[in-house]
Amino acid sequence: MHILGLADDGKVWQWNSDEARLIKPVHVDVGEGRVTRVVAGWDRASMYISGTGIIYWPDDLPLRFASEEADALLIDTATIPGTSSLHSTTHREGTATLQSRIGQVTNHIALENYVVFTTKLNKVFLYRMDFPLPDLDPPEPIELTAFYPTNTDIPFEVRDLQGSFRSFAIFTVGGDVLIGNRAMLDAFYAASQEAETPSSTADSPLPPPTVIPALQNNSIVSIAFGDHHFQALRSDGTILAFGNDPQACGALGLGFTTGTGPLRGLMAFGYSSDAVLRENEGREVWFDPTMHRWLADMRAKATTEGEAAARGVMVLSPLGEPEPRTAAITAMGDYFAREGRKWEDGVRQEGEMGGYFVLKAAAAGWHSAALVLVDDDKVERARAMHVVQPPPPPPPATTTEAGGKEEPEQEDWHGDTWEDIDAPWDQLSNAVAWCVDLIWSWGRWFLGLDFAKDTSSSADAEAEKKKKETAQQKRQGDGEGAEMVEDTVRYTWTERPFPRLRMANGEVMPGEVEITE
Repeated sequence: MHILGLADDGKVWQWNSDEARLIKPVHVDVGEGRVTRVVAGWDRASMYISGTGIIYWPDDLPLRFASEEADALLIDTATIPGTSSLHSTTHREGTATLQSRIGQVTNHIALENYVVFTTKLNKVFLYRMDFPLPDLDPPEPIELTAFYPTNTDIPFEVRDLQGSFRSFAIFTVGGDVLIGNRAMLDAFYAASQEAETPSSTADSPLPPPTVIPALQNNSIVSIAFGDHHFQALRSDGTILAFGNDPQACGALGLGFTTGTGPLRGLMAFGYSSDAVLRENEGREVWFDPTMHRWLADMRAKATTEGEAAARGVMVLSPLGEPEPRTAAITAMGDYFAREGRKWEDGVRQEGEMGGYFVLKAAAAGWHSAALVLVDDDKVERARAMHVVQPPPPPPPATTTEAGGKEEPEQEDWHGDTWEDIDAPWDQLSNAVAWCVDLIWSWGRWFLGLDFAKDTSSSADAEAEKKKKETAQQKRQGDGEGAEMVEDTVRYTWTERPFPRLRMANGEVMPGEVEITE
C-alpha cells in the first residue's frame, strides 16, 4: 500500500506506512513547480514533470536516504519515452520525432502494470511499467487506436481520463464515455510485439472499448472504479452504480441480496455467490433513510402477507430458478427505479439540486464512498409528502413529589431535563440535614452497626433513573423510543400491496391484487 501527495511547494511525498518520505528521484531534476501531477497505481507510483515527462518507480524499492535530509528518500525511476513534449499543437500531422508524434501529455493514470495517458493531439497511449527499463532503445508508448471513431469525419476530442486498478474511462467533448480494461491493454501490448502501431483487422481483431448506453450523453462528470464495480457521478448530484457486487457485500450501495437489494434489481443465485445487476445497467444510489424505510416495508409485505408470498419467493429467495427470478427481479428493480425518480416531485424544481447532492464519489476494491451535501429542508419536505399520519406528540413526563403532586418535567436546549430548585434558605436546610444523616450513618458504622437505610432516598433514586431513561429515549433518533413512535407513522405506501408486475417476457407475477402498470 502506498499514498502519494503533491505539496504546494512542488515537493512529492510518499507514505508506505504511517511515515511520510520526501521523494527525490535520482538523475531527474524535479525543480520547483515542475511536478504537476502525482498518481499512485497498483504497485507503481508515478509523477508528471513538465519538460521531462511521466516517470514511475516500484513502491517497494529498498530505502535509500539522502544524506542532507533525514526524511528524503532517493529512488531510481524510469521515464516513459516521448512524453517530454511541451508543444501545444492540436493537429495530427506526423513529424520525425517521437515527442512530436505523441504530443504534450494532458493527463495520465497508473493502473495494474500499465500507465494510460492522453495528449493534446487527442491521442490515447498505453505503456507497460516494466522496471528497470533498458538503457538503450527502451520501448515506445503504444497508441490505443481502438478509441478513435472508424469514421474519420467524426471529431474525437478527449475531455478527461479516469481509472484505477484494471479499468479506465475516456470522456470525450461530445459526451461519449468509453470504458477500457486490463484485457484491452494486454491485447494491444501483445499486438505491439508484431506491429509498431497495433490496429484491429479481420484476421487479428483487437478488443474495442465498452460503450454503455446509460453513460452516453448523460451528464457523467466522473467515474470511480472498484475491482468489479464502478460509480458514475452525474452533474445533477446523483450516482449510478454499475457492475458486480462481490460476494453480495454491498459494494454497489444498493443494499444486500438478503435484504432489500432484489427490489433494486440486484440478483444473486445462491447464498455465497456474487450479486449482479442486469448487464450494462446502472441503478441510482439512494441516501434518504425514508426511501430505505419504503423498501423495507415493501419487503416485509412480501414475507408476511399471504397473497404476496409467491411474488416474494420469486424476487427474494436466492434459491429460485434463475430465468424466472431474473425477469422478476429486473421488473421489480425497474418499478422502484421509476417510483424513486418521483420522490421529490413538487419539492425540487427543474434544474435545482435535490435533497442529497453528491459532490464526490469514490470506489476501491469492494467498497464505495461519497461526499454528500444534504439540504435538510428539502429532505424533510419530501418526507412529509409521503407521510399520511404523523406520529402523535409524546406525552409530557412527570415526577411525583412526596405529597403526591405531579409536576411536568422541563427540558433545556440540550434535551436534558431539569427541575425548579428550592430557595437558598431551603437549600441550606437540606444541606445541613444531609450532613446530619451522613454523620449518623458513619457513627452507626463505627459502632459496628449497619448503615441507616433511607427508603425514601432509594425511591427517589429509582424515580430519577426512570426519568433519565425517558429523556434519553426522547433524544435518541435510533433508540427504542424512536422506534415506538415511528411504528405509529402511516405512509402513502402503508396500505399498498407488494407490487404485482408484468415482466419483460409478457408473463404476470402471481397474486390476486391488481397489476401495477
